[in-house]
Amino acid sequence: MELQKEKENEKGIAMIQRIVANRKRMQPLTPGWKGASLGLGGIAFILILIQADYLLTGHGFVNYIAGTFLFVLAIAMISGLAALLLHGVKKLPSRYIWTLIGSLTLLVFCFIVPPKVSAVFIACLAFVFSLFGALLYKIAAGSYRQVSKARRIGAMACLSLIAIVIGAGSFWLIREGDEAAPAVTLQQLKTSSRYEDSTMNNPAEQGTYPVQSLLYGSPDNYRKEFNPSGSLTTKTVDATEFVEKWSSGRTKSLGFGPDALPLNGKVWYPEGEGLFPLVLIVHGNHLMNDYSDPGYEYLGKLLASKGYIFVSVDENFLNAAPYEDLFLISPLQRENPARALLLLEHLKTWKGWNSEPDNPFYQKVDMERIALIGHSRGGEAIAIAAAFNKLGNHPDHGHIKFEYNFSIRSLISIAGTDGQYQPQGKPLPLQDVNYLSLHGAHDMDVNSLDAAKQYHRIRYTQGKDYMKSMIYVFGANHGQFNGGWDRGDGAGLANRLFNLRQIMPREEQETIAKVFISGFLDATLKEQRQYRKMFTDLGYAKEWIPDNLYVGNVYDSGTTMIADFQEDIDLQSTTLPGGSLKGEHLREWKEEKVRTKHGFADYSAVRLGWDTRGDSDPASFTVTLPERGMGTGTESSVVFSLADARGKDASGDPMELINATVSVEDKKGNQASIPLSHISKLPPVIEGKLLKWPFSNSGNISEPVFQSYDFPLSDFEQMNPDFNPQQLSKVRIQFNLTKRGTVLLSDMGIRS
Repeated sequence: MELQKEKENEKGIAMIQRIVANRKRMQPLTPGWKGASLGLGGIAFILILIQADYLLTGHGFVNYIAGTFLFVLAIAMISGLAALLLHGVKKLPSRYIWTLIGSLTLLVFCFIVPPKVSAVFIACLAFVFSLFGALLYKIAAGSYRQVSKARRIGAMACLSLIAIVIGAGSFWLIREGDEAAPAVTLQQLKTSSRYEDSTMNNPAEQGTYPVQSLLYGSPDNYRKEFNPSGSLTTKTVDATEFVEKWSSGRTKSLGFGPDALPLNGKVWYPEGEGLFPLVLIVHGNHLMNDYSDPGYEYLGKLLASKGYIFVSVDENFLNAAPYEDLFLISPLQRENPARALLLLEHLKTWKGWNSEPDNPFYQKVDMERIALIGHSRGGEAIAIAAAFNKLGNHPDHGHIKFEYNFSIRSLISIAGTDGQYQPQGKPLPLQDVNYLSLHGAHDMDVNSLDAAKQYHRIRYTQGKDYMKSMIYVFGANHGQFNGGWDRGDGAGLANRLFNLRQIMPREEQETIAKVFISGFLDATLKEQRQYRKMFTDLGYAKEWIPDNLYVGNVYDSGTTMIADFQEDIDLQSTTLPGGSLKGEHLREWKEEKVRTKHGFADYSAVRLGWDTRGDSDPASFTVTLPERGMGTGTESSVVFSLADARGKDASGDPMELINATVSVEDKKGNQASIPLSHISKLPPVIEGKLLKWPFSNSGNISEPVFQSYDFPLSDFEQMNPDFNPQQLSKVRIQFNLTKRGTVLLSDMGIRS
């Protein structure tokens, strides 16, 4: 055994000696390779300086210089070692390989975009600047003095051409991109005169209460603004078992560890007497030292004027910290449960203040009417908080006891994530809570409608009064829902690859947020039920929001689900026992998991395709209700959700909006029909082309987004007075108004 170890040691020593010997035989770089190294290394160094200015925001000039120097030095040492190991087994000079490996690594940190795009862009950048540097250095060093005139002219022409390419590329990077307009707008889709009779006021109008504000926080705060003289103070929270890999650098920078997280918040509140609903909002992941919590002031001032206590919660210390976490080599992980825990601890603090006679909020907080709003990872954190709120123990750490049980009635997810935390390895379930998701079709960060997964996992108890809604907005990005975040959602220089010109102005995106968030809170916390109509039919909001393309979906606890297409593999069975499904003259009929941009979701739909050009009979899909157990009447509605599924390979003209006929039949055979366009034609597929040309079609640029429809049975009765809504027997969708197409149908039911 010892002899074998000695032989292995001798082999290792021999290998090192060979590497050193090869290193000694390295030849000096020729002018061309030296120029290539200088050109590539120079541009990589310049770009990493620019990127570091973004990544090290808030650290000051000294830390910026020190952090950048150490990072570049580390990359240089690692790439140098790699080049040394490769020496002797390659044809390129080792010093150039060293520069190449180091520069490529630096450029990867500069352009954090989808890997395929990043690889192509960085490879082109490396090739162009290597060639430019090689030619320029050779000319400057006089390498072309002794060659023929033709070669000198050729070299100069080549150098000029590369300079033009670099200039054009620089212009492409600086330019924001191209305009993009929706195929159709809300005003064009919603043309009914019924919207003119609406008596609803714009929920984004300023309220009547004067607005005050204050800050509160834990003692000895890492942000001194949360400890003004005479301010309210809070306890710290031990979240050690709610996060992973909290770095020592983070502790040193902040002055505390995960065992002493502060409870900091800025409050906007109405001046006056009364019980006011409590609304907490929490930001998502961003740079730790570029504080995100001030960015919701536009919502705070509006909602406080309407009689809400609005708190923007500081959780920046859980955000990305490139400097503290060694340029993300050792980042904080699985911190979303901590984000949720802090929200619950804030609520616990408010409950205490509400019962303290000497507190300015004594008996002013309606703890029975609480809403949580979360942006990005905050959108997932509020769902986790709502789940933890009803549990007695942490689902993954049973020794941690929960005693919260607050009356959290509403959740609002703004461009929210989903699935980063899965308790016990399972998707997070929610029960009996109002839920709204707002998401931009041109979100460059959370570029898939992640919150749709949580939306479909929410279950309601029959007889209770809850609703959920999703609104998908063309031209909205991730960051502009926060007043302090940027128009580009990428990291620093990566934004230069995104098409930013197609993003709507910030004030328009904030208007959309104010209308839907305020309306949803009024509907679910203040029982102003008239505002539910604008989620059932977005046409009621069309005069309050920018004229754009929106896709909206809604479901409530008063809906009896007939078919969600998840129960079995029988195409003719319904979710509700006793019913049946029937497709006729369909080119395609199958039930499937909905495919999103990043894989399959955990909810299903039925795919219906048809081609009835010529003399073919109209295609149709019929739902027969169970004989018993379905109570319907003039106040009931037929509801379902549709998504345009005409992809690149699907049938139909994608520019033609799909229309169809919705028919009902009672038990005596009396029928009535209304076109889909009575509500609106089906919105087209929204293509979120995030990147500039020629990368604009890279990756998956679209996914099914479902538009919900609500057809009151009273409307059918007006079409045929013989139709009896109380005896509803069948619902049929006839694809007779658009001759060719494909749709996904989901969540068919009866709303009472």
